[in-house]
Amino acid sequence: MTLDKRLIWSKPIDGVRKKAAERLGTLRTLLNRRSGLSIRNGVLLYKQLIRPMLDYACPVWRSAARSHTKKRQVLQSKCLRIATKAPWYTGNRLIHDDLGVPYFSDHIRSVTERFDSKLADVGNPLLEQLGTHLRRPSVEMRPLIRGNQYRQLVLVTRKVVADTSNRANWNFFGYPEVFP
Repeated sequence: MTLDKRLIWSKPIDGVRKKAAERLGTLRTLLNRRSGLSIRNGVLLYKQLIRPMLDYACPVWRSAARSHTKKRQVLQSKCLRIATKAPWYTGNRLIHDDLGVPYFSDHIRSVTERFDSKLADVGNPLLEQLGTHLRRPSVEMRPLIRGNQYRQLVLVTRKVVADTSNRANWNFFGYPEVFP
């Protein structure tokens, strides 16, 4: 694992993705449409030989940009599509649901939660807090509104978040009522 000064994960993640794609290329003869390999064994090959490469050091990468997770998700969907011999018009969601393979972001989330739970048992106070500092912030996407509207929304949101003890302003879904 190589780290750069700004902790931008593009080079290490792209390197791992390229290695996994190369391994998929070597397995393509086993996974192609004309092979006699069952779907179950094809998915097992993916889980045993390719996904561990994509998972490597994922608790560290949890703060990476969504685009990096998306690239690894594309590779996972490609592998599962090849393993199942699914036609082009079959959706990725259907393939994932039928095989019981979670989307890559969900898989990474579960792996990092297990990692964080193991950190709690270590006994070192610095390591116990590590998981909370590496988590991605709750607001992950840039808002679609611009300028003054965005500033007003930020001010209102800060006011609502500061008043979290008053649950009377919260709607049925658990979100704060910003404009009552």
